[in-house]
Amino acid sequence: MELINVLRKKGIVVNEFENIGINYRKKWINAFSDSQLEEHQNLNEFLWYLFSSKKVDYLVKKEAALAFDKVNKQYCYIFFQESEDVLQVEYASSMNAKDLSNVTGEYCDVYIVDKGFNWTYVIPHEEDWGPYFYRKTSKGD
Repeated sequence: MELINVLRKKGIVVNEFENIGINYRKKWINAFSDSQLEEHQNLNEFLWYLFSSKKVDYLVKKEAALAFDKVNKQYCYIFFQESEDVLQVEYASSMNAKDLSNVTGEYCDVYIVDKGFNWTYVIPHEEDWGPYFYRKTSKGD
């Protein structure tokens, strides 16, 4: 996978896991969407539809990319809408939005999350949409 090579050339540790993508998509839904069943049904097609629902406050386009470039990426996961592969990346502070912008095929619709699913960066396959950056806020924020 070209993405793995790009990341490894930057000194990022990448471990690839197969056949667990569905688990990460489910975790993403549970972490970032509200618990309404109808919302989950829409997310079954494309997870990034969460942002078109406008039910969460998020950053989009350049602001999203800048937020992703600045966020702590010490340990995170990369997964995809159409693939069961999941990448675990470590020491990824040098990973930036441009590294992920040319992902194609079954690896398009890219989702990146931190270890605790506190933030997500999403690159949809639709060029007119996204990318998106969303960080959960605590109840006290």
